[in-house]
Formats: sequence, C-alpha cells, structure tokens
Amino acid sequence: MELDEMKNVWRTMDGGKSLDPHQMNDVSKLEYTRKASVFTTGEVIGLVVAYTIAGLILYQFKTLDDGYLLLSGYFLVVYLLIMPLYTLFQTWKMKHIDLGQSSYKEVLEHFYTSKNNLKKAEKISLIASPILFLAAIAILTKLFTDKNLFTINIQWPVVFLIGIALLGAIFFNIWAFKKRDQQFKSINELLEEEN
Repeated sequence: MELDEMKNVWRTMDGGKSLDPHQMNDVSKLEYTRKASVFTTGEVIGLVVAYTIAGLILYQFKTLDDGYLLLSGYFLVVYLLIMPLYTLFQTWKMKHIDLGQSSYKEVLEHFYTSKNNLKKAEKISLIASPILFLAAIAILTKLFTDKNLFTINIQWPVVFLIGIALLGAIFFNIWAFKKRDQQFKSINELLEEEN
C-alpha cells in the first residue's frame, strides 16, 4: 500500500476508533504477535551471525595490510554492525504496537512505517550483497591463508564455485524478501479483518 492509498484510508476512517478488546480478540492479538515474531527471530539469528563475523574481522584486523583489504574490512564491519541492529529495531517496533490502546489509524501508521523502513533496508541489502560477498572473500582469504587474493593462483573451478555461491546468495536474498512480503501481507490481512 502506497502512501497516497494510506492517506485515503485514513481519511475515511474515524480517527478515534480504537482496537479495544471487544474489537480485537485475544486470539487475534496472539496471532499478530506470532506473525510479527517471525521477523524478530530471523533478525536475531542474523544479528548473532553478523556480529560474530564482524568480531572475527575486528580481531584479525591488523592482518589486513593492503589498502583494498582495509577498505573492504571497514565497509564490511560497518555494514555488519549497523544493518542488523537497524532491522531488529524496526521489527521490534512492529511487534510491540499496542493493539488494545491504539486507534486503527495509529496501528496502521506504525505498521506501515516499520514495513517501509524494512523495505528500504532490504533494497540496500540487495544492492550491497554482491559487494559485501566479494569483500568477504578477499578478507577471509587473507585471514585464513595469510595471502593476498590477487597473488594466489586461483583455479577456474574455484572461480566457478565462487560465482555459483554469489548467485546462490542473491537468490537466497530474493527468496527471503518474498517470504517477508508474504508475512507482511498476512499481518496486513489480519489487521484489516479486525477493522
């Protein structure tokens, strides 16, 4: 739902209408919490993985001696520290909407704000993922073999496997985004049923 559509919906709604316990039953509240928790669970797992990788890179940062390795390391660490925390905060805001005390307009406003912020983060992630993937390969090659990626003799099968892994990562991102869209749609339908 775009911003103009949301504004039209808000104009037609009574601003003081609340989602009180008679309107939204406990089962629906639990269902909303369960559906919103799917986002939080995935983001917590992603945060743990990202912070583990960032910690590994920071622990071995002194071994990154070339300029491109330092730049890749800075870029990767900053991304791994900021983006998962940002998305976790947005999912937390979505999960903790006060359904019993807020008006329907406020619930929709909070939901769509969080949803749009998560969509922006997804777009940034999709654009940044190939760059991050290549930066991670260069950094991990240096950390585990203590050799520069451009000075080692890479066989064509390894290049082929790296390409397959990159395509796999991109397809995984697209699949995850589609799953997230399905969850957004499911939550939106639940909220509209309760109106």
